[in-house]
Amino acid sequence: MDRKKNRWKYGIWSAFVTILGVLLAVILVWVAERATERFGLKFDLTANDRYAISEQSVSWLKKLDQDVKITVLVNEEDMATGSYYIVQAYQNLLEYERNSDRITLEFVDITENPTFVSKYPDLELGAYDIILESGEQKEVLSFQDLYDYDTTGSSITASRVEQKVTGALMSVTSQEKTRIMVLDGYQDTEPSSLTTLLEGNQYEIIRRSLLTEELDDNASAAILFAPQNDLEEDSIRKISAWLDNDGKQGRNLFVFLDPNTGTLLNLEAFLEEWGLNAEEGYAFEARSGLYYNQIYYPVAQYAEKNFATGMSEKDITVLALCRPVDVLFEEKDGYETQVLLDFSESSGKVTLDQEKVTEDMITGDVKGMVKSAHHFYGSEVTTSNVVLSGSSLAFNGTLVSGTTFANGRYILGVFDQLTGNETSLHIPEKDLSAANHTMTAARTTTYSWMFLAGLPAVILVAGVVIWLRRRHR
Repeated sequence: MDRKKNRWKYGIWSAFVTILGVLLAVILVWVAERATERFGLKFDLTANDRYAISEQSVSWLKKLDQDVKITVLVNEEDMATGSYYIVQAYQNLLEYERNSDRITLEFVDITENPTFVSKYPDLELGAYDIILESGEQKEVLSFQDLYDYDTTGSSITASRVEQKVTGALMSVTSQEKTRIMVLDGYQDTEPSSLTTLLEGNQYEIIRRSLLTEELDDNASAAILFAPQNDLEEDSIRKISAWLDNDGKQGRNLFVFLDPNTGTLLNLEAFLEEWGLNAEEGYAFEARSGLYYNQIYYPVAQYAEKNFATGMSEKDITVLALCRPVDVLFEEKDGYETQVLLDFSESSGKVTLDQEKVTEDMITGDVKGMVKSAHHFYGSEVTTSNVVLSGSSLAFNGTLVSGTTFANGRYILGVFDQLTGNETSLHIPEKDLSAANHTMTAARTTTYSWMFLAGLPAVILVAGVVIWLRRRHR
């Protein structure tokens, strides 16, 4: 009798504990959902916080003192339950409204409200476009702008949602941008990744042909990117006059070289006037661990710490296929030179006609980026700068746009310091090539309930069945 009584008590207690566990799980889910709705409580457990925005964006949003309206041209439910990539963009957009009372986020389905686009007759709008407005300022981001794609153009590899949205917010709330002029006319390579980086950090990019156009007097910096042919003397004169600025100076020229072009006599003579020297061939690193994949992709050392503010040993800048550069003097006739990036003691240089690297080529004194400043001492001191990079590849493509290396952050810092731009936020793209999962939000909720409520319920039923069987033994 006592044994049956104990079994009865034990069975009741087991059933009570199981039911209590189920109730607690249900209550926990309910509380979590209410907290999310009311306080924006959420946790991003992905490897690179792909659903959250960075502390840089959050800090900027806290200082935002203008109202901005973000309108997404799609039904919110479709975006919240769409593909993995659409959901990632949706979650990022929600973060902006959560982190600033100045941000208003709205969703408009233009298939159900086709007349909505008529409010913006000067804009070409389509589904999933994002409109950002502050006062009279407007900017539109297309869905394609938000992602990077593989070489086939069919698969998304990285997200630029935060980078693009924060950049657009800064753009519509900014009164003035620093203007940068891209110089072409000599079969130059298009520095698309570099200009995208600069545009995303409050720089205005314009283009001028050295052959047919005058240079812009309102630009504070110019980029000469991987010219394939030597510059004509008239083009050199244009650049020199622009840098001088009628004695007022205050301008900056960035020259990025392609080592495969060989000698460029006129351009190199101009650089020599500024105390900068471009040698032929490639820089290399002989020691394993100081290059990326191959010896001609050497890791740079930050020789001038003032231009590497915030950079650490973990922030690696790779000067891929770099032409060796150097300074001809430290100070002379108002010019002052500096080495910005160099390589280790195991570095060396190889000429274009040499097929093999030998030990005697290791010199340990190879440089990858140098700078010259010309000071004019009049009623006030004025300065113009020329920066020479031996590698153009290092500042284009994935080396500058990706998150693996710090090339983008480094070169952006150099531009910021020389132009005096104080509004940059270097927000890297987020790698999506190895997604943690591809479930929609709706499916995720369903599975959450299955594990938090369904599984305990199954355990409860199993417990009751076992208890009943034991009771009738």
